[in-house]
Amino acid sequence: MKTHLLIDGDVIAFSSAAAAQMVVHDRESGWMTHQANATVGEAIVENALWTLKMGLKADSFEVIITDPEDNWRRSVDDTYKRNRTGERPMLLGYLKDYLREKHGAYFWPGLEADDVLSVKMTCPGKTCGSRACRLGPGCPECDAPSVRFICVGRDKDFKTIPGLHHTWKSDVSSSGVYQVREVSQWEADRFHMIQTLAGDAVDGFAGCPGLGMKRAAEVIDNPVILVPERAVKTRGVNKGEETVKWVSEPTRDYWAAIVSQYRKAGKTEADALVSARLARLLRHGEYDPETEELTLWTPEKLRGVGA
Repeated sequence: MKTHLLIDGDVIAFSSAAAAQMVVHDRESGWMTHQANATVGEAIVENALWTLKMGLKADSFEVIITDPEDNWRRSVDDTYKRNRTGERPMLLGYLKDYLREKHGAYFWPGLEADDVLSVKMTCPGKTCGSRACRLGPGCPECDAPSVRFICVGRDKDFKTIPGLHHTWKSDVSSSGVYQVREVSQWEADRFHMIQTLAGDAVDGFAGCPGLGMKRAAEVIDNPVILVPERAVKTRGVNKGEETVKWVSEPTRDYWAAIVSQYRKAGKTEADALVSARLARLLRHGEYDPETEELTLWTPEKLRGVGA
């Protein structure tokens, strides 16, 4: 069976650009400046791609990058990733162009590299981009059972993509063996729900106030609907005052469980939906690369999850 790698070019370019950059101190003038050699950056990129191909015993690979001009998530929340104001490595743009010219790296309009990887990984034949692939499982032009696809990158959002994964610079044993993990459909859906509650500070969306990753995981692994009930305080200086007590009711309706957490925190279902859409990578059938039409995630997709 042949092995084909789907590589996140953003992380390759960023890491290589950072590695090629150095601080140069001119002792005579006292100035310290950042400098980077383009040839060195290119060599680091080539080494990264070569070691991935050799380490994972791949027959081929393709490199995907993020659309530099547009991002569909900003139509959901215009503050998405606006918190990323730090300085970028000098060669970042140059190395992305290098990946496009030398290795055919590409992007789909409006999408992040993560989304393209997710759409392709969840395509029945992993050949998303052709009209045939949208016909679904069993299409003779799309089905590719003899190819093993591995998603390569470092973003934690990849945990929402079912399939085989290799985390660059992490999934290597002490003896130098390149490891491959499998994310099941349930694991992918579970992580999406956890992220919907916990948010993502790196990407700039908060999730449900008061819930971190640990507590969010507990909510998803033991889902309950929180129901408000009126009660009267029976002790303390505010004895006799009315209050609201949140009572837990077991459920298998994950969306209802998520929404109830938001409501308890003073938020709405609409707030939960925004977080869910920001946290969710697109999957097969949710983006058409020819028409550039995109289908946003809806709670109905959680029906039957975990059953």
